Amino acid sequence: MSLKYNIESTWLSLKHHAFRSLLAMLGVVLGVAAVVGMLSVSEGARQASIQRIEQQGVDNIILHSEKPTVNASGGENIFFYGISGGDITHFQTVLENVRSVVPIVQLRQTVYAAGKASDIILVGTTPEFLEISRSRNADSRGRWLTDSDTYLAEMFCSIGVDAAQQMFGLDDPLGKTVNIYGATFKVIGLLENPLRSKLAGKHDINNMIFVDYNTLMSIFNKDYQAVEADFVYVRVDDLNYLENTADRIRTYLEETHEITDYTISVPYELLLTEKATQRVFTVVMGSIAAISLLVGGIGIMNIMLANIYERTKEIGTLRALGAPRRTILIQFLFEAITLTGLGGILGVGIGLLIAALIKHTADMPTIVTPLSVTVALTVSVLTGVVFGTHPAWKAASLSPIEALRR
Repeated sequence: MSLKYNIESTWLSLKHHAFRSLLAMLGVVLGVAAVVGMLSVSEGARQASIQRIEQQGVDNIILHSEKPTVNASGGENIFFYGISGGDITHFQTVLENVRSVVPIVQLRQTVYAAGKASDIILVGTTPEFLEISRSRNADSRGRWLTDSDTYLAEMFCSIGVDAAQQMFGLDDPLGKTVNIYGATFKVIGLLENPLRSKLAGKHDINNMIFVDYNTLMSIFNKDYQAVEADFVYVRVDDLNYLENTADRIRTYLEETHEITDYTISVPYELLLTEKATQRVFTVVMGSIAAISLLVGGIGIMNIMLANIYERTKEIGTLRALGAPRRTILIQFLFEAITLTGLGGILGVGIGLLIAALIKHTADMPTIVTPLSVTVALTVSVLTGVVFGTHPAWKAASLSPIEALRR
């Protein structure tokens, strides 16, 4: 029998048992919708998390100075703490697998510019910051900080593009001055971070003012500044030896610091952990969706068995007219695949709707990939094949004489 006959026969069967067919498809629809919706949430969370980690640089080791609650003798009178200049020098001169060591001091300051005051974070750092932060000079007329800026009589700063808009509006900031804590800085460049990364995962780099590290430390001396570096980025040369370098840093700090006044973050390790966690999450979500499809598949099988019982005489007539078992098998298997295929298409549509609703109502990132849609549709068709084979085989195995007697 032709494909046309199978399509017409399937259509008549679905039309005759419309409500029953919808109930049979419901399990598949819900299962596929769950697959698409859950995978979209999983993929959105995975990519957002990985992006946050990668923004910090997978080849960086980030040290953060943290004020301890008690000092080495058990008292609470603590002023100086964290990563010191001696620590920074050690990392620069002793560790082999180190490309650059970038100290960072940040202070929230009132900045006076263009006749108004703005509350902006001031950052003291070194020229290597531009590279380790994946930032760039946003205006070719300007430049980034250099080592020689430390020794010049005039003090310079580079400002983030968002900070520039906040302070100067639509005016050109290059060449203008800003006043910070009584010191005047000339704006020599605009910094832009295309990824909108956050410094150590906290503050937007595009909304900061950057000055030379030594210049800042001389203005805000130790009577005011309790740490010599809020953060230190240690960028490694070879990722294969990153863990070894991180371990050496941990060992050194444990031996030289009487109290734990620092934390160490390794984005690469966090990235590997996050990927492993997301794989587990995807497996769990996939298992839940698979259960829904299993229930839907059982429903399809029951509906097909009921259809065979009602159409026994039709099957007997076809067999009596010379239709081979293979034809009957294909006809009923085609019906089962059609049911699950339609259920899969409806399920994908509902899954896309669920993903969109989650994104806009729960403010969660959702990403529907072509792979997840392909997997969902493929699984729905396979469900029809798996759960439709038994009813189809049973129909094909009916004896023509026994079928016509019923």
